[in-house]
Amino acid sequence: MINLIPKPQKAVELKEKIYFSTKTEFIGAFLDTVRLFWRFVPKAVDAVENKLTFIKDDTVASDGYMLTYNEGNIEIRCSDKGGALYGFMTLVQLAAGNEQFDAVEVIDRPQFRWRSFMLDCSRHFWSVEYIKKTLDILASLKLNVFHWHLCDDQGWRVEIKKYPVLTEKGAVRKGSSRCPKQTLDKEKPYDDGVYGEGLFYSQDDVRDIVAYAAERNIMVVPEIDVPGHAAAIIACLPEMSCTGEQVEVDPRYGILDRVLCCAKPRVYEILKDIFDELCELFPAPYFHIGGDEVIPDAWNKCPDCQALMKKEGLNSHVELHGYFNNILIAHLRTRGKRVIGWNDMLNPNLDKTSIGQLWTFERGLKEALDWVNHQGGDVIVSSQVYLYSDYPYSRLSLPATYNFNATFLGIEREEGILGYEMPLWTEYVADELKFGFHTHVRFLALSELCWTNPKARNYENFEQRIEKMRPYFESRDMVIPPRKIYNGYSFDGAENQTYFDRRMTGFNEHWFSDVDYEYNLFKDLTK
Repeated sequence: MINLIPKPQKAVELKEKIYFSTKTEFIGAFLDTVRLFWRFVPKAVDAVENKLTFIKDDTVASDGYMLTYNEGNIEIRCSDKGGALYGFMTLVQLAAGNEQFDAVEVIDRPQFRWRSFMLDCSRHFWSVEYIKKTLDILASLKLNVFHWHLCDDQGWRVEIKKYPVLTEKGAVRKGSSRCPKQTLDKEKPYDDGVYGEGLFYSQDDVRDIVAYAAERNIMVVPEIDVPGHAAAIIACLPEMSCTGEQVEVDPRYGILDRVLCCAKPRVYEILKDIFDELCELFPAPYFHIGGDEVIPDAWNKCPDCQALMKKEGLNSHVELHGYFNNILIAHLRTRGKRVIGWNDMLNPNLDKTSIGQLWTFERGLKEALDWVNHQGGDVIVSSQVYLYSDYPYSRLSLPATYNFNATFLGIEREEGILGYEMPLWTEYVADELKFGFHTHVRFLALSELCWTNPKARNYENFEQRIEKMRPYFESRDMVIPPRKIYNGYSFDGAENQTYFDRRMTGFNEHWFSDVDYEYNLFKDLTK
């Protein structure tokens, strides 16, 4: 068995041993990119001196590479730095810390160009250093997009120089919920305890992370979620709501009714100012404007919004939402950005250059499928049912994620799928170990989902490779739960239940009341 994750498009074992160590001389193209990870090269003890040559070859697909050998030396052919990096990471995995390994020739390229992880930094803040560690893991697994969710009802996390109040006031909330059951408690949906003072990213922090990611062939895409999930921005700038009433950064989780007004010119002026500052910080040609879970009650009661709808011939709050989005899309286009939004905002009136991010079909199923299948729209797939990494493994097991295919959702026009993205929503993820527990083994499944031809994927083989490579991944500070947990058997009696019953029991009877029940089991099993 060839122990590589993600599984390459083509790999052939050879009957020879190859040295790869600190005695290996690196020559050729793209060395600046590869140097970033030279610390992963095995230390030489008894190794023989040899060469690793990177050859620029424009016939190789973007991010692809060819790994071959010549008289004990190693060659990697690629057309860009992504291919050089990923070819090198394949060598690192094959060596797994040893200075000699069985030679494997590889011809490889990605199945999808969008291979992404999304991190929610609103509910819980993550340090610059920890984000960098996560970017290193993503790069080592050939993932190439970091979607940065920077604001929500519970906190605004990025410095905007024109509106310093956004981080002075908008970063701080007076409490946090401990579990979903408490969140739904109308009497007290959160515990007291101020969170967020000083927890935001300065513009220098942003530049640092964006540059760090770019060196690792990772594009950073910012998200400013509007017009819903807007409690934090309205708390700072109440004139952006329909009523102008003073509200607070909301400690409650869930779908809230804080929305921006669609009829006030000042709302668009402020958002354009914010977007303009961020466009200077994020060179990626994409910008995410959220658009999910908008409750239209305030619009329905707002005389200004109702007058605007009449003036513009808008027949519903869906069309009003489209009007709002199109103004932002047009502005961002002047900044060279293509807009992404959650699939809630897809509708026939939306600017056709937009990209839909499919996360739920509970709302907007018809519109989302029409967008990709019939209107020629592009989508990124982040199915809540298969790809959300904040769920317990009993609710969303590793094989369910690994075996997912976007066609399960009813997508017929596969060329409209840019790729896959795994979100981590952090309402109930507050420390680094739990972050790793929820995400790291799922990163392995995501990498293969994005990279490997679906016909070549096999979960049993994938799991065998995880377990063979467990020491290697753990040596890289990755958190790999025991099989019992990541396969979803994390409570008594789970082995005797059907997959559907196990999902419902694990979610409703355990996680819903105690979000840490799997995490605590993991800590007990790995003491």
